[in-house]
Amino acid sequence: MSIDRLSIKYIVIEDEPLARRGLVKLLGAYDYLDCIGMYSNTEDARLVMEQQKLDLIFLDIHLSEESGLDFAKLVSPQVQIIFTTAYADYALASYELNALDYLLKPISEERLRKSLDRAVSYFQNRMMEKKETGESDHIFVKADRKLFRLELHTIQYIEAMKDYVMIHTVDKRLMVAMNIKTFFSQLPTKDFVRVNKSFVVNLNNIESVDSQWVTVAGKEIPLGASFKDAFLARIEKHTINR
Repeated sequence: MSIDRLSIKYIVIEDEPLARRGLVKLLGAYDYLDCIGMYSNTEDARLVMEQQKLDLIFLDIHLSEESGLDFAKLVSPQVQIIFTTAYADYALASYELNALDYLLKPISEERLRKSLDRAVSYFQNRMMEKKETGESDHIFVKADRKLFRLELHTIQYIEAMKDYVMIHTVDKRLMVAMNIKTFFSQLPTKDFVRVNKSFVVNLNNIESVDSQWVTVAGKEIPLGASFKDAFLARIEKHTINR
């Protein structure tokens, strides 16, 4: 299988230093892998994930501060996860989280290679889909232990709820375990914009705008002072382009 031009950006989250360094050393043999960092805890990893685009996480399940399974529930569906653990009894839980693979420690080179073959196949298919269809007109989100396909034009606005977001569409509401900054980063910037710290709106579904409020689907959303100038500039550009 050709892997030309394929670059998979990954991080390792593992609280055992020897295991962490050992895995990164094994992964270094694959030139299509780009290591963004290795971390002993999920808090440090979150900071990097908010700042950089990421494709893959090698995630230990038994972490000292937070379970890898709990952390995985908050990861964007666009980021794939390969669990690493010394315990075989978490395989079902990883399957329910749609993990790309599940590696038992100690990880052999042969087993790791098979896992990476699966990753290559997944990301190559995704590249081909993007190439064939151009910019995607839909996203997939995890909610209620299911994967939902949402057409972007049906999304009216997204509302932050601590570590979750509520997606309001024309016919449903979905609660997704992800913070609003991470979710916003997965949306096409030409159609979606933040109007305050807690709301993202679809520019195509805005009904009215004034100096203090944005109305979408009958809901008045306050226009945050620090977001106002950028938002109004986007509105003007969007109107011209349409």
